[in-house]
Amino acid sequence: MYEEGWSFNGGKNNPYTPEIFWEEMDAVNASAYSNILYIRVLWNVMEPEEGRYAWIYNEAYKNYIRKAKDRGLKLAFRIFFDNGVPDFVYKAGCKSTLDPPMSLENDKQPYYDDPVFLEKLTNFIRAFAKEYDNPDIVDFVDAYGLGRWGEGHGVTLKDERNREYVMRRVTEEYANNFKRILTVMNLSFADYKYSKPLVYDKLGFLPRRDGIGSFWFDDEERKMLNELFPDKAFIGEGCYWFNSPTDTTNYHDYFKEEKRFNINNFSEALTVGVEDALVSHSNTYDLRVPAQCKFWIEKLPDPVQKFITLGGYRLYPLTIKIQQDKNSLKIEHVWTNFGVGVLPNRHPNWNHKYQVSFSLLDPLTKEVKFVYTDVNVEPSDWLKGKNYSYTSSFRVPDELSSGNYYLCVGITDSTKKNQPGIILSLPSDNILNGWASITSVQL
Repeated sequence: MYEEGWSFNGGKNNPYTPEIFWEEMDAVNASAYSNILYIRVLWNVMEPEEGRYAWIYNEAYKNYIRKAKDRGLKLAFRIFFDNGVPDFVYKAGCKSTLDPPMSLENDKQPYYDDPVFLEKLTNFIRAFAKEYDNPDIVDFVDAYGLGRWGEGHGVTLKDERNREYVMRRVTEEYANNFKRILTVMNLSFADYKYSKPLVYDKLGFLPRRDGIGSFWFDDEERKMLNELFPDKAFIGEGCYWFNSPTDTTNYHDYFKEEKRFNINNFSEALTVGVEDALVSHSNTYDLRVPAQCKFWIEKLPDPVQKFITLGGYRLYPLTIKIQQDKNSLKIEHVWTNFGVGVLPNRHPNWNHKYQVSFSLLDPLTKEVKFVYTDVNVEPSDWLKGKNYSYTSSFRVPDELSSGNYYLCVGITDSTKKNQPGIILSLPSDNILNGWASITSVQL
């Protein structure tokens, strides 16, 4: 689900307020088809006055976030700046494109290399991270956000020679403050010569790209994405969208311009987008705003289900064979990934925290009595179309009471005392407190 950012401060032809957003999303039960609410929001909404943050003082914003949590959605953010830099930044001395060297008349963008802009943005990022660097509630953050719509193009600079410095300054500030959630950056040929070494390689950010299912996502950028995959999971967003399916102003012109796909209407555009997202190994795809969610769910249920089934990672234990010698167990296990994406376990903020573990559960209380984690198994290695075989051997401690136990398997989170952290693709009646039941063993 997608918040374009206009619900909180209006916008041209915008039909939404925070209340209307949720009313229309709930009318089609959109949260049943989604697991992330992606919030693209202007800086001046999140900090209209210096130090006065929306998550503390803006009741409409707080209610909006509370409703997302109530519906079981993780949050994701992109802070951007199109005519959305807080006034206090300019009052402190930041220059904009209304000033030299550009001196534009109507299009007010900050000079991103202005030291005042960078200082005030740094202060915001630090406060923002204190609130939202929490993997229990946030999935990822766009850790750049400069340029048009926060997509990295049209970055206005006083001095073009500062481009690399500005990118490094902003992304490193995000990286230094967001230490627990996934950090991503929009993939663009316009700055890839800088972003590849500075951001994707050095900082380990994931690539994100809008424009999926269109010629705007061109061969050059597809090649870049292939260079990063599978080491980096891909965060995808579609291209063609609308606020109202009856308001097609200008959008038919996009279809005329489309050079990669044969697209005649929105149904074709959205369906093509899903197929392109799957080809591109995307972990995410957007149902977008309420009107488009309604269109997806009511008009295109099959493509929606196709991405739910195949998009991202879908991890599954194909076979598990057990040899037991008293308290010693040898387990041969084979895994596969039915999804087109990858588990981003290599991201430095996750730092391989998801690991394959075996457990023994009390059959009456379902309480975990023993856990063995095999650190030699790396789930982020698993790609669609391949099987991955391992042998794990361990001894159950002698002090564990003799008796009957459920032997289970799971992908656990090492930051949470090895509790199951990834839901496996198994029927729910196979799952016991997050663990996949294999068989009973007698000790």
